[in-house]
Amino acid sequence: MATTPGTLVYDTNTLIQVVPNLKRAVTFLLDKFFPNIAMSDSEFVSIDVDIGTRRMAPFVSPLVEGKLVEQRRIQTNTFKPAYIKDKRAPDLRKPVRRMIGERIGGDMTGAEREMANLEFEMTDQIDILTRRLEWMAAQVLVGGKVTITGEGFPTVVVDFGRDSSLTVALTGSAKWTPANVVAGTATPVLNIESWQRQMLKKSGAITTDIVFTTSAWEGFIADPLLKGAIYYPKLGDAGNSINIGPQIQRGAIYKGQWGQYSLWIYNEWYVESGTDGNATVGKEYPMMPDGSLVMCGPDMMGTRAFGQILDPAFNYASLPFAPKTWVTEDPAQRYILMQSSPIVIPSRVNASFAAQVCDAVLG
Repeated sequence: MATTPGTLVYDTNTLIQVVPNLKRAVTFLLDKFFPNIAMSDSEFVSIDVDIGTRRMAPFVSPLVEGKLVEQRRIQTNTFKPAYIKDKRAPDLRKPVRRMIGERIGGDMTGAEREMANLEFEMTDQIDILTRRLEWMAAQVLVGGKVTITGEGFPTVVVDFGRDSSLTVALTGSAKWTPANVVAGTATPVLNIESWQRQMLKKSGAITTDIVFTTSAWEGFIADPLLKGAIYYPKLGDAGNSINIGPQIQRGAIYKGQWGQYSLWIYNEWYVESGTDGNATVGKEYPMMPDGSLVMCGPDMMGTRAFGQILDPAFNYASLPFAPKTWVTEDPAQRYILMQSSPIVIPSRVNASFAAQVCDAVLG
């Protein structure tokens, strides 16, 4: 595409090529439990679910007519994704001022600074959009549903229908506090044994990972039944191996193997922007409430789905990220718009479990 000297042109294809290379937010829950990507050519996203029950073939005499058996049912679940529009008007004075990291006096042209500022803003747009997806993943795993609300958008609770027995809140002496665990009224190991059987019963799914918040982890490793089963890393790598030493990472830290489970401690936060009507706008909250845990695995077949971009500039296509930019003439102002229509779907919702095992200690 030809351009006149000194003129910057950002077409749609150029911007889309820039997007995948930008810095991303923490995506542990998304990458671990929602690895599948689905695009829809409409405003809605549909997933077919094979509804299986543990039926047995009927007995019948060989001398009578065979018994009609109902076919396995296929259920189509349809969801309407939320819509995101992140619009920005970058400060026009930035291209004539020294950029962060640029030498004193400057060695960049105004055009170069504008391009750098555009990349900076788009990086942030991708970052906060991805954090929204991670938030949706946390909401789905913890509660089996997600609440979507925003300007011009009526509040909608997308309930994926997880069986009520797969969302638990322990009370009283059953909470995983150190005192309760020592007294024997709280039994983390036995709780998890029971919860995994309930998941298997409701979905037929096998869970492979347990994700703890910090207080839930502290209660878990205090269980005497657990301590007797651990081969600590320095003593060998066979069987169970759990690192009980202090560790921290952005997102999640792997703490070892216990039985068939990979164990993780998850730490991530977000600043409320008005999506949760029960939260304070501008306040920082944990992605997963402290004192909680989730059990899940690949059998959930988690999916990140994206609906149409309602914009003729993109031919109404389905894109994870749809960036565009334009300039108004007087006063001169560049605008940047990032659009997306995402929803995070637990395709087999009963292949996940969540429990609030103790009161929150950390915010």
